[in-house]
Parts: sequence; structure tokens; C-alpha cells
Amino acid sequence: MKIFSSRGSNKKAEAKGGRLRLLTEIALGLALASLLLFYVDWPRVIRAARQTRDAFLNHEIFSVREIKVKGGEKVGGSEIVAMAGLSHGVSIWRVDPEAIEKKVARHPWVSRVLARREFPRRLVIEVEEREAKAIAVLGKLYYVDREGFIFKAVEEGERTDLPLLTGLQQEDLRYPTSFATRQRIQQALRLNELMGKEPFALSEIHFLSQGGLIVYPLGYRVALQMGSGNWEDKLKRLQRVLALWKGNEDRLAVLDLSFRDQVVARIRKVEGLKGF
Repeated sequence: MKIFSSRGSNKKAEAKGGRLRLLTEIALGLALASLLLFYVDWPRVIRAARQTRDAFLNHEIFSVREIKVKGGEKVGGSEIVAMAGLSHGVSIWRVDPEAIEKKVARHPWVSRVLARREFPRRLVIEVEEREAKAIAVLGKLYYVDREGFIFKAVEEGERTDLPLLTGLQQEDLRYPTSFATRQRIQQALRLNELMGKEPFALSEIHFLSQGGLIVYPLGYRVALQMGSGNWEDKLKRLQRVLALWKGNEDRLAVLDLSFRDQVVARIRKVEGLKGF
């Protein structure tokens, strides 16, 4: 029993000694750290760290050697690079993709833009441009994209062979009616796509103040009152009516397709013919 008790006491003493050694090492470490705080030239250390960082960031291996622009047609690659404020040789670490996107997105033809860095020395800018689908007449002529946004004035020499959107007012484009107006424009553009090429391709889409559309096809001298929506069914009725009037289409002044199950025709008056 005495031997067992002696061994137990030795173990307790060893554990106590280990704790004392650990505490001593911690105390010495703290003392050494305190001495470093007093005797190390910290401003000099910080300056050296900054110089090392700057040397790394500005190393020629990180100098931009290639700026690639994807998707730019109406907006040239050199113009996009200039808008982004970029130049070859700048450190890729100092290029801010988000700032580039904000600058390039200001161009009216740019719908979406994504900029990214490809280390160590390449920068890529991907641009999605707007596609003009119609021209809105609002005092001046403005391009309209497929989402119904009026995005820029038509300038001299630019494309004008697009359907005209008439009947819109400036106040229609302001809050709170702007969203509803954009939806109406989207519906009109869908109708334009459905009517396709000549003879049904449209020269003008007129927005009525009370709602609904009147459209004017290139191939016929007739105004089509389309109402709102259900375009596919209305176009089928239009084709049936025009087939019945084949050869005499010029007699038709207006076809009203806004009703659900019928087409109302207004005949053009012809001088010298009775009953018309």
C-alpha cells in the first residue's frame, strides 16, 4: 500500500511541475513580445511591408497585356475600352470589374455587360447589345428594344426601316404608367413578329388612348383594328377575310378584328359607283 501511495504522489508532482513549466513558457513569451513592442521599429516594419506589397501588385507579370471585348458590334471594342478607362500595362490587381461594368453600361446600345479578370494579365469584357425592334414617334424618333424600352434617339444615317410606334405620349413613359406602357409595347412587338414579312409586315403600329392597337401593313391599303391580345386567332380571321376579298383588297378601308368572333369591314368609297 505504501508503494502504491508513493507512485500516486509522484504522478501528482509531475503534473504540477508540467503546469508550472507551461506557465513559465507563457510568461517568457509575453515578456519577449513586450520587449519587441518597445525595441522594434514598427513604422519601419510597416513601410517595408507596404513596399513589399506594392512591389508584388505592380510586378510586370501582373501587367495587363490583353483586353478582349466580346459581343460589341454597334459599340466598337476600342470605344468600350476607352469608356472603361483601361490601358495596357495597368496592374490587373488595380482593375475593378464592377466599376468597368457601371461605366460601359451607360452606353445606350449596351443592355448588359460583364467584366472579369483572367490572371495573370488578361481582362475580358462581355457586352450584350440592344436590338432595335421599332421606332417610337415622340416628337423625335427613338429606338425601342424587344423589352419595350425606349433607349436612344435615332441619329442621321442610322437604320429607319422599322415599324413606327405612334400614339404614345411623353407622360405614358413616366411613373406610374411607364410599366403598363412598356407591357403594351411588348404586346405590339409580338404582334409585329407574328405578322412577319410582306405583305403583312407592318409599317406603323398606332396606340389608341383608350387601349388597343391599329396597325398598317405594308402590302395592303387597309387599317387593321386589332384591339388587345389574342393575336393568333385574330390573324387567322384576317387571312380568311382577305382570301374572300382577293383581287379587291383595295376596296377595304378598315377591318375591325377587335371583336371575338367576327370581322367588321368598312368599304372605301369609290367615286362613280352607286351603293358605296
